[in-house]
Amino acid sequence: MKDKDFLVVISEMLRKQDQQSELLSQQMDVLSQQSVTLTKIADTLNSFIDLSVNQFEQQQIFNEKFLDKLDNIGKK
Repeated sequence: MKDKDFLVVISEMLRKQDQQSELLSQQMDVLSQQSVTLTKIADTLNSFIDLSVNQFEQQQIFNEKFLDKLDNIGKK
């Protein structure tokens, strides 16, 4: 092969490497955005679970008080 042919081959390899690098960069950006989105979803779900647990506990307290009052009424 001539030197010119080697330069063409090297140039083509470098061009393809740049294309691959650009694709990888775009994929990393997408993954980073998805990571942020998943973190927000996880935070929202954790908040929802905390609120649900609190609501359940409050409902349980209300139910116990209600049953106590019904028992008192039943004893009279």
